Amino acid sequence: MIAYTRPIVCIVLLSFFYFNSCKQPVSENNTRLKVLTTVAPIFSFTKNITGNAADVENLLPSGAGPHEYSLSPDDARKIAQADIIITNGVNLESWLYKLTDVPENSSVYNVVDSSSGIDILDNDPHIWLSPLNAIMQVKRIRDGLINADPENSKLYSDNTAAYIKRLEILDKEISDEISDWNRKDFVAFRPAFRYLAKDYGLNLAAVIQESPETEPSPRHLITVLDTIRSRNIKSIFTDPMITHKIVRSIAADLNLEVYSLDTMESGNSGKAYYEDITRANIAVLKKVLQ
Repeated sequence: MIAYTRPIVCIVLLSFFYFNSCKQPVSENNTRLKVLTTVAPIFSFTKNITGNAADVENLLPSGAGPHEYSLSPDDARKIAQADIIITNGVNLESWLYKLTDVPENSSVYNVVDSSSGIDILDNDPHIWLSPLNAIMQVKRIRDGLINADPENSKLYSDNTAAYIKRLEILDKEISDEISDWNRKDFVAFRPAFRYLAKDYGLNLAAVIQESPETEPSPRHLITVLDTIRSRNIKSIFTDPMITHKIVRSIAADLNLEVYSLDTMESGNSGKAYYEDITRANIAVLKKVLQ
């Protein structure tokens, strides 16, 4: 996506932050709450909480990843018109805060950081990939919505309780499934699934690219290769529809199979999106680790 000049976006964004700092909770005389989410899993969480009581829109279009995203003037318009913005946090939306020179944890505008209270691992923002973290994010989003729209507090609370029950079923499914697997070690292109591994007894034994901005060094790649050999690992997990050159090279050298795990960063989200993709990821892991 084309990166637009900082002054154009900043003027709109700074107007948003000024006016939103003065906003009052939505009342029965106002239009429905306008909610802006940043990435697909956060949209899915939020939509399950609001139902049809609020207008929920996701900022990033399908196919756009948050790590390299650049805000456009149209994005700035959406931000300015939103009553509340729901973010993942953990610096995933750094582009949102860099443009305004306002710190991520500032309370002068109506932004909900859904990562609050979650144990963050190595500053990795992919917290939603563990359903246990997702439950915590859903509760945080619920609280933010109730604060912004107290008239619908009961509906938001009831919807959240029903959605959490579904996520708890998902959590139990994963725990029961993984407990029967013979293997627990796996290797991935990125470290995104470390939260899933930690919460469900898997071991992310090695990661090829530890940071989206940094290419792996030769020394690091040697360590990855040694880990694959020593643990008798037969597969590598990478991103959907993308087989990176390094992954192809390692797979060819060590005769490994390559599978895709979806981090949900750039999907076309809906109410069932999070549960569907999580179950699909577990099914892929099962092929290799059972």
